[in-house]
Amino acid sequence: MTARHDTSTAAARRGAAEPREDRRVRLLTEARRLIAGGGLAAVTHRSVETAAGVPHGSVTYYFGSRDGLVAALVDRLVGECEDQVAAIAEQTAAGFTAGGAPDLDAIARSVAAWIDDNREMHLARLELELAAVRDPRLSERMADAARVFWRMCEPLAAATGSTDPERDGRGMAAMVDGLLLDRLARPGQPHELLVAALRRILAPQ
Repeated sequence: MTARHDTSTAAARRGAAEPREDRRVRLLTEARRLIAGGGLAAVTHRSVETAAGVPHGSVTYYFGSRDGLVAALVDRLVGECEDQVAAIAEQTAAGFTAGGAPDLDAIARSVAAWIDDNREMHLARLELELAAVRDPRLSERMADAARVFWRMCEPLAAATGSTDPERDGRGMAAMVDGLLLDRLARPGQPHELLVAALRRILAPQ
């Protein structure tokens, strides 16, 4: 009994000493994992707190409510997406800066890697996109997330000779999202198949 008490006391002390930001990030990480695995309905105060290994009431403490948690998760997904696609956009812009044409095959491989290496993030994003169709509270936030990807596709569209990169970049983003959904719904497809499909989308018209 004493040993058990000592162990629980030590755990409580470790929890008390844990940086608040670390606990907040862990809650967001587990919320994303739960959404990717079971949809938005899988995210409750209790399920997220249990998965994160934090005390009951932590979601309320850090986010105010479940809606606050979901809003913070969307903001985090947008930030992650921006960071990841910025490198691809820079790669595209570098070709123009050097006065030559961007290496579309390299870009296709970069986008394919972004799709295949971030399965959980993409699953969570698409689950939230679907939820936003029925929830106006999520609609505006998910529109912001979509605009991040549309902006990345604008220089890609310009590289293919588009006279309206904003319009064609959005269309290109929709096609890439279609490939993304196909990858998520039918795992196990060859990576090179995705690269070839992306290269086709990027091919100058």
